[in-house]
Amino acid sequence: MKRAIILFWHGLTGILTGIANWITVVLGMKDNSKYGKLLRRIVGTCFTLFVILCTVAATCSFFETLCNRYDITFADTPKEVYTQYLSRNATFCRDSYYEKGYVIDRNDNKTLKNIQWIAKPLGNDSLICYSDGKRRGYFNMFTGKAAIKPRYDHAWIFSDGLASVDDNGWIKFIDPAGKVIIDNHQPYIPGMEGYVFHNGFCVVHNECRDKVGLIDLTGKWVLEPQYFSIQQYGTLLIVNNGIEETVMDTKLNTIIPYDKASYWIHDGIIFSTMQDHTMRQYDLQGNLIDDFYISHVEKITYPTNELRYGTTKNYDDNGKIISETEDNEPTNMQAIARCMCYQAEQGWYGLMSPDGRIITPPSYSTITAVGADLYLCESQNDYGVLLNGKGERVK
Repeated sequence: MKRAIILFWHGLTGILTGIANWITVVLGMKDNSKYGKLLRRIVGTCFTLFVILCTVAATCSFFETLCNRYDITFADTPKEVYTQYLSRNATFCRDSYYEKGYVIDRNDNKTLKNIQWIAKPLGNDSLICYSDGKRRGYFNMFTGKAAIKPRYDHAWIFSDGLASVDDNGWIKFIDPAGKVIIDNHQPYIPGMEGYVFHNGFCVVHNECRDKVGLIDLTGKWVLEPQYFSIQQYGTLLIVNNGIEETVMDTKLNTIIPYDKASYWIHDGIIFSTMQDHTMRQYDLQGNLIDDFYISHVEKITYPTNELRYGTTKNYDDNGKIISETEDNEPTNMQAIARCMCYQAEQGWYGLMSPDGRIITPPSYSTITAVGADLYLCESQNDYGVLLNGKGERVK
């Protein structure tokens, strides 16, 4: 073995020396002077080091690939493993944030490897969407084994027994066996949200890709694709026709009629923002709770003519005050104005009297007190008006 290594090394160095001599000839370094010999040695040594470094890098890469392929680990190099519980018999693991993950069963056997990310299903569905870094497929969250191998460019989570996939640029809906159930010749649109069923409906777009509608679990249109947007919040739908919005339930009954307002739902309350920036609250049955909802109230201060001189305290290394100097520039004392400022829609304010009476609608982006009962009310274009405490314009 030793003789073989010696012969290999002599052969390698002979080849490298020959290559180095060839390079020096090409570069015109043919003289046998001390300078020429030194130059040839430097070039040969540099080239030899370069080849050795490339060989070491290739060997390390091959060894790492071999270890990953055959799950070779070393007991003296512990890794911090991130885990995500899937079921009693399946756990998703990742050795680090940048490495691909894998699924293990209750006996720590790897049932699936080379996972880039996973997305769990909704409801009672059991197939988890995952990516291997190139394509997307599905595996069973109870067995940890692949159910549909990665073969789709894009795929979405299972919900209501179906999942949408991008099959060569066309959106299709498949069942857990991978069989196509709905194929309405819908082209895939990059960045388009949706393609997931909620309560038996799914938001999809038309062929022109400019309007959306709703389909049921059979692929039939229950709302024709003639709307600007459809948002699903639990058992309610917010439908926008481009001008007005309405709120519907899952039976497509109207909860709140069309109005020039913007709706959203949070913590069991339907909020609406009107065109005049006022806000309303409804319950989930569409009953009006509050027709003038206020999110925030604060007092307003204004500068007075009274000056205040501040001081600067100087401390030693032990934190004790050793001196105190008076500031050269005084500041105006602040006083509280008579009226208060309230906020309805985020970023829109109005004036309120001390007893809580609304003086102005929330039509201003900023309100600043310039006197005890005088207010500069500015709009979003930085133009404003002066109003008194009664909401009357002061010219």
